[in-house]
Amino acid sequence: MIERDAARVAARRRVPIGPVEFDLDPAIVEGGRELTRRAWRYQEVERVPVIIDLGPECDESVHDVLLQDEAWFNSGVRRIERSLRLLQDDYIPVFEPPWAGYFSTPAMLGADLWWEEDPDSWPAVKSPPARDLDALGRLEPPDVASSPHFARILTRLAIARDCLPPPVAIGGVDMMSPLGDLQAIMDQTLMFLSMKRHPDALHRACDVIATTQEAVQEATLEAVGGQDRLAGLTNWPIWRPEGAKVLVTDDVAGLLSPAMYEAFDKPYGDRLLRRFGSGLRHVCGPHPALSLYMTADPPVHGLNCAYRFSREVLATLKEAMGPGAREACGRRGHLEVMFERDMPLPSIVEAFRDLAAALAPDVVAIPYCQVASDGSVSDDEITAFGAEMRRVAEGYAARMRWDG
Repeated sequence: MIERDAARVAARRRVPIGPVEFDLDPAIVEGGRELTRRAWRYQEVERVPVIIDLGPECDESVHDVLLQDEAWFNSGVRRIERSLRLLQDDYIPVFEPPWAGYFSTPAMLGADLWWEEDPDSWPAVKSPPARDLDALGRLEPPDVASSPHFARILTRLAIARDCLPPPVAIGGVDMMSPLGDLQAIMDQTLMFLSMKRHPDALHRACDVIATTQEAVQEATLEAVGGQDRLAGLTNWPIWRPEGAKVLVTDDVAGLLSPAMYEAFDKPYGDRLLRRFGSGLRHVCGPHPALSLYMTADPPVHGLNCAYRFSREVLATLKEAMGPGAREACGRRGHLEVMFERDMPLPSIVEAFRDLAAALAPDVVAIPYCQVASDGSVSDDEITAFGAEMRRVAEGYAARMRWDG
């Protein structure tokens, strides 16, 4: 792994940090955004949006992108250049998030990150700092402005703000559910036992984490000049409509009963949604608390989920995002379905056909397709894949029942 990374470093020629222009047409970018807005509102479209993400990085290792500003900037530019060259007109350029790994909040709360030898592996928390209730009780909101970790994020946000043309959206900072971030900094056995034995301690800790996340997002918005400059209030490289840019990444919900989700997880995710507008929830799956995801207050527009963990419950998802959402919210919800980069491209196309067959005419599912950028997939394969996905998207749209 290290030899492979050394060869990649030796071969590349980095784009220097500074103002950059792309061969893009702002009107075409706006057309892609409007397609997304209309699909979210269930207004008739000629095709369902298809998101193709070439990553996780371009010409760089994950390790270098997370720790070196020059590598981060180069990867962000190369990713957009290649996408503009290979993808069709629906492509909405989003620049590399300032920290593509999770654990930003845990790092600000004292967690040390651990790195594998593989330079393309993501970091993890080395040892949870809250291993007992006394340590948990000492948890306080940090001064995010003095955090070395967040200082790097703010530096990168300023670079993106100053160097990118307006049609390129800036990637945001991750927004885990507060309970999800607590899971990263607390002994997990203790966390689950405390739901029964020490609920007040968990509620206090989730409040501390939510307060920290609010400070992080406010500083992020100040750095870039407001929500409209961001793809979303999340590190996912997906553009979301104005006023609905929140994605609460909430995989811990897949481990909870509906009662525990409603008691310890949902209230704090809802707090973030109310503070920063509306948006989506993300739960890879499974979905034991699915009936509680869609709400009118705060407004939730749908669910981002993983195909491999959700494909067995498509009928249930259709009910929850269709009739269930109409009853709870007065409108339908939609799905963003993630296909991970280890899935062969022909299998993604076939899975998208299965989604369309299972969910039309009631529910829109927007595919988010991760495609490896390490040279294992050729340019021609990516272009052909995009064309196949577009054909499925057109047939899907033709079968949908739209609201207007």
